[in-house]
Amino acid sequence: MFSTDTYLARLGFSQPPAPTLPNLRQLHRSHLMTVPYDTNHTHRLSAENMADIDIDKAFAAIVPTGDGGMCLELNTLFARLLRELGYDLDVISGGTYLPGDTFAPDPEHMLMLLRIEGQEWLADVGHAGLCFTEPLRLSEEEVQWQYGCAFRLIRRDGYLVLQAKTLDHDWRTTYRFTTRPRTYDAWAGVGEGNGPAILAAMRRRRRAIDKGQVFLTNNMFTIVEDGHEKVTLLVDPEQRAKVLDTYWDGRD
Repeated sequence: MFSTDTYLARLGFSQPPAPTLPNLRQLHRSHLMTVPYDTNHTHRLSAENMADIDIDKAFAAIVPTGDGGMCLELNTLFARLLRELGYDLDVISGGTYLPGDTFAPDPEHMLMLLRIEGQEWLADVGHAGLCFTEPLRLSEEEVQWQYGCAFRLIRRDGYLVLQAKTLDHDWRTTYRFTTRPRTYDAWAGVGEGNGPAILAAMRRRRRAIDKGQVFLTNNMFTIVEDGHEKVTLLVDPEQRAKVLDTYWDGRD
């Protein structure tokens, strides 16, 4: 059963915080640190509509356990929490950047647009790759820095495109989106019923850490810390076990 108090305790809050920007920053970052993204849970998604999520069941499987979940689960749960706390938001959608300079069709990815004190902010706790760990201001072309990583939004083909940059690499495209409000039935039929299988084809995990974020794609481990990026292929079982123990509570 969905519980605001249990959710907040997981995120390190002893009582409901006011719906302010500083609190949103803390909620967002804490979510990414304690409720990881993990494609190991695609079996919970409906092939007919991956956004058709039983809130109570998803909450019980994801939040108290710390197992984590998928994009649509995580952002659906976080949107529910933020609304319970009094934040004004819309669920919006977009498509993830793919090889060949193409994007997944919209809707595919889910994120949120919040309005706070006359400004609009993006929230996203369910992306698998390099992404912002604190809310991002909805401002075109402005370079925004977080823990040594730069983020910007550019306009392309009628979409806003999120790009990210570490100190060791040039700009990379993450996904594109529109600010059109969406309801969860918009995801009906996405992937023609193959969405969960496509996501399950490659195990991908992500979570935030104190000075950045970490990713594990099959055996490829990436750590981005203070803006510096290091990639390691985990071929040694002991090395892999150490990474899992350090960043994913030993969950394989």
